[in-house]
Amino acid sequence: MKHALPIVLVLALAACSRPETTPVTAHDLSPEQMLDKIRAQPEVGNEVVFQALADEAILDLHADALAAEAAGSYPQARKLLDDALLLNPADPQVLQSRAELAIRDQAWVQAEQYARRSFDSGAKLGSLCRRNWLTMHYARMAQGRSLPPPQLAKNLNECTLVPPARL
Repeated sequence: MKHALPIVLVLALAACSRPETTPVTAHDLSPEQMLDKIRAQPEVGNEVVFQALADEAILDLHADALAAEAAGSYPQARKLLDDALLLNPADPQVLQSRAELAIRDQAWVQAEQYARRSFDSGAKLGSLCRRNWLTMHYARMAQGRSLPPPQLAKNLNECTLVPPARL
């Protein structure tokens, strides 16, 4: 019986330890890891997605900005996205890309503002919608005011609209 106390203490300490399989919380994520999670939002099967026809000049600037970002030229990417926003300040794709660059820069307030504007001007459906909510979530979390998990899950779920099954 005198060996029972050390065993109980070891078991109690083991119960308090963090197991290896515990997922990494967003507090532990770098901006690059946040971006990986944000950008990993695919279209879901046969979900309904609405997109306005984009201006060719904006599409070109956006494509050039994505290429500049991929090449590590973040100031050039920001400038190209800002130029696209001068042409259309409400383009949801460009606003979201700008929000994602703000995440990379740890400009949390700007990231949240751009993502909110993208959400407000977008169709509120599909992967863009999910990227909007995750961007807002991570930006808020970095500011110490993240969405509660049930609210985030609800918002992400509302981004998916699947047409009814045909009979």
